[in-house]
Amino acid sequence: MSSKNRIFVRETSGLIKNVSLWDAVALNIGNMSAGVALFESISPYIQQGGVLWLASLIGFIFAIPQLLIYVILTSKIPRTGGDYIWISRSLNGGLGSTMALAVMIESTAYFALVAFFTSSAINTALTVIGEYQHSPALLSIANNIIVDPYAVTPTLQQSLTIYGISALVFVVIILLNIFRAKWGYRVVSVLGIFSMATLVLAMIVLALNSGDFYSKISTLITANNLNVTIPSSRGSFLPSSISWSATLFLLPFFALYTYPWMQAGPAVAAEFKGRKTVKWNLPIALILTGILVTLAFLEMDLIGGYNFNLEAYPTFLYNFWTAAIAVASNPILQWIIALGLIVWNIYILAYGVIVFARYVFALSFDRVLPTKFSEVNKHGSPVYAHVFDLSLTLLLLLVPAFSIGAALSLYGATILGSLYFLVVSVAGIAFGIKERNYILSIAGLISAGYFAYLTYVAATNPDFGFMTSNGPNLITTIFVIGTLIVSALVYIISKIIHKRKGIDIDLAFKEIPPE
Repeated sequence: MSSKNRIFVRETSGLIKNVSLWDAVALNIGNMSAGVALFESISPYIQQGGVLWLASLIGFIFAIPQLLIYVILTSKIPRTGGDYIWISRSLNGGLGSTMALAVMIESTAYFALVAFFTSSAINTALTVIGEYQHSPALLSIANNIIVDPYAVTPTLQQSLTIYGISALVFVVIILLNIFRAKWGYRVVSVLGIFSMATLVLAMIVLALNSGDFYSKISTLITANNLNVTIPSSRGSFLPSSISWSATLFLLPFFALYTYPWMQAGPAVAAEFKGRKTVKWNLPIALILTGILVTLAFLEMDLIGGYNFNLEAYPTFLYNFWTAAIAVASNPILQWIIALGLIVWNIYILAYGVIVFARYVFALSFDRVLPTKFSEVNKHGSPVYAHVFDLSLTLLLLLVPAFSIGAALSLYGATILGSLYFLVVSVAGIAFGIKERNYILSIAGLISAGYFAYLTYVAATNPDFGFMTSNGPNLITTIFVIGTLIVSALVYIISKIIHKRKGIDIDLAFKEIPPE
């Protein structure tokens, strides 16, 4: 065996190039999760003078430097693992491995939480439709079986019911990816089409019912005893005075939940069909996400009026999706829109399954993780990486099942995401300097400054979960620090084990892996 053959697990990845442009776009849009951003992630935190659609537009603009980094580096290094490859080759193998493992663990915890708290979307749909269609059966299910974990503490039986539904969805998605890698991508594409179509449908329904918006939304307000005053006439779509500080306060919510999450496409770049897919998958996804999120928030202010929304959003129950379901009136339309909200959550899980497996695959191919994880079956699927993903997710799903407080604390781990993108930005600077690509260097510099700020906000703002009014959240701090330590130890232990076998795994970080 030559020394070159000993660097990587084998000379070819074994993955199949079957990802079309639309598959890649759908993967990225799921990564940026526009539909979930319009649910409960951002609008409840609005402050007087803050403008959601304006903050969305600013967030989109600040995402452009990062977009340049990802497009340029994906074009130059289209490999499985995407930004992990860029960090480990441009900066340091140990740093790249540690950060990739850390963001994988954080992402798996997030996917487990999304799976569990999808019950919140289901509960909301059952509640609103039940109220508008006067259905005791739907309200009974919402109040006694599939409850909202954010609003009430579920009983053990209720938690296990939610766990069972969440686990079943995840198992089905994993199995589809195992039996055919192509099926996994097609599932993402189909879910993406349905999710975006229902979001657009919701926007159309809101527009068509703008004339009697307040009369139709009144049932939602009164049935749930929301302390919100329904105005006699529609007010301005802007506050009397725009507060830039309140608007910029919203920016980290967009940044940590929507626009920066654009690593999905690059992570599977080795499976892209054609250069067009490499070049355009991210720009198209970012533009579509920006249009959907910005226009949806703008429409809400145009129809509901700024002051009404400012008062209603913090109730958490009132948002873009519930408003659209409420004014639809027609039960078929209501259920289609409600399914759209629910499917957005499943859509996130479907893209997450694919991307997680590719990071595991890349780390295994570099011998940081066990080489078994980089094996593919005859259908081009990294089967053992998917099994690992399933095992870890089902384990983390137990956290919300037995402790909602601990689960909510894990949301504070999003600080690892902003820290990861900071490191990616630095890699962009380093690569730009090396290649004398000044556009890449400048984009990396701007992006690094932006993510340094976001990391600081995530670490200090209590709304993001890492910090509380009494100091750092103990569970979150242990999870974040423990994740970084464990990730670093995995690299160190792997290096020691392979060194005893006569293999220097750091040699892999001096070469670009084969496709």
